[in-house]
Amino acid sequence: MNFVDFHCHLDMEDFAGKREEIIKECFASGFSKLVTVADPYEKDSLRITTEILGYHKNIFCTAAAHPHNADKYSPQVEKDLLQFLKNKDFEEKVLAVGEAGLDYHYNFSTPENQQRVFKRQIAIAKELRLPLIIHSRQAEKETLNILEKTKFSRPVVFHCYTGTIEDAREILKRGYYISISGIVTFKKSEFLREIVEIIPLSKIFTETDSPYLSPQPFRGRLNTPLRVKLVAEKIAEVKGVPLEKLNKAVNSNFRKLLKNT
Repeated sequence: MNFVDFHCHLDMEDFAGKREEIIKECFASGFSKLVTVADPYEKDSLRITTEILGYHKNIFCTAAAHPHNADKYSPQVEKDLLQFLKNKDFEEKVLAVGEAGLDYHYNFSTPENQQRVFKRQIAIAKELRLPLIIHSRQAEKETLNILEKTKFSRPVVFHCYTGTIEDAREILKRGYYISISGIVTFKKSEFLREIVEIIPLSKIFTETDSPYLSPQPFRGRLNTPLRVKLVAEKIAEVKGVPLEKLNKAVNSNFRKLLKNT
């Protein structure tokens, strides 16, 4: 069925000892692509992600300084990030810079530092001619404002979107992509299903954000990339299209993004 999990965190401890098994099961059950996210604040994450990329030809990665840790951003973090993104051993598998952005829901780092670090991640994406994967919570307008002011012109994907339908319309108006997680299956997520209705197939991605956000009926349990099937099924149902058509569109969007690396 050519499923794509556009955003998962296979480097995390939750998957220790079973990463390769999960990956094998994904591709054996009809997956076409997996995208895992590396964390430059953790050297183990960069090392583990490098190993993961060797498990299968269709595993890709992104890496960037997450807004949660913006207060801890340092020259060493940036050096490690750039070294990873420029690694000649797997540069063809580096899909984008991400996840980067702003999180005004948790505010684990000051808004000022989040904005400063986000602008630096945009500069890195420009320098490396890579797309940008956005993390934005209760900060969509500011995120869009910074993208406009920095004149970022390469593809942008808002991952695990949970903003308003008005902001979603603006994101789509700018030609950006929106990636949908297992939240779309939650009983009280009617707002997100309404957003899914307005996203063209040419601008949508499917993701798990695993090990977080396990879809129904597994909510509250450890999530894995395998459950992107449930996300895709719900999106296809909401949009009233065959699952095969949705997956074909997501794969086409992935190829467009890869072309822009």
